[in-house]
Amino acid sequence: MPRRRPSAEDFAGCVAGNLRAAARVATRVYDDALRPHGVRITQVAILAQVRRLQPVSATDLSAALASERSALARDVVILERDGLVTTSAATDDKRVRAIRLTARGAALLMACAPAWRAAQKSVRRALSTERVNELIALSEELVVGLNSD
Repeated sequence: MPRRRPSAEDFAGCVAGNLRAAARVATRVYDDALRPHGVRITQVAILAQVRRLQPVSATDLSAALASERSALARDVVILERDGLVTTSAATDDKRVRAIRLTARGAALLMACAPAWRAAQKSVRRALSTERVNELIALSEELVVGLNSD
């Protein structure tokens, strides 16, 4: 049976494309709000997870963020260079690097909180709190569902 040539309509409902577009727009809102603090939303997300999980390995941190370990490692190097996190050998396994938030990182996270809340409020205003809550629940369901494959 001959293969049909794909048309533009075949890709119009692409889940990944639509999610990426929405993520780019939302990221821009958060990054604009955080710019005065010299950080991006990806860095704030890492700092917040490190604070919650520390000491944490890069593997566990990347799992918590649903990110690629190699991309996370690059971000951690930058955060460490800027004095926001430290890495050292884990106490239970010297081959594993434990990531911890520094006092400077904790202070930056606190300083960013109002800007982050303002961005969060903008997104909630654009969609409504109920729809944002639905979006978050659906996003979590998608992450869990696709990560289990």
